[in-house]
Amino acid sequence: MQPQRVLDQDALARAVLNNVESDDSFVKPPTIDDVSCPASIPVEAGREFECKVVGVGDGNSSGRAWVKVKIKDDQGDLSLG
Repeated sequence: MQPQRVLDQDALARAVLNNVESDDSFVKPPTIDDVSCPASIPVEAGREFECKVVGVGDGNSSGRAWVKVKIKDDQGDLSLG
């Protein structure tokens, strides 16, 4: 039996960071202090979870945001929103 594949934590954090940075609802580019996602998430199509983004701010507001993540397929492709 093969060990269960899990998402790469660094790649996941980068994907979430890129998603937030490319959000055009901010007046200015956002500032991000930290991205944290659950550890050891199995690569299973349809699995959903949330990652916390700390320090989200555009100069007018700051705080925390949650990014919903869904694993689209068994290859680990993600849908973020």
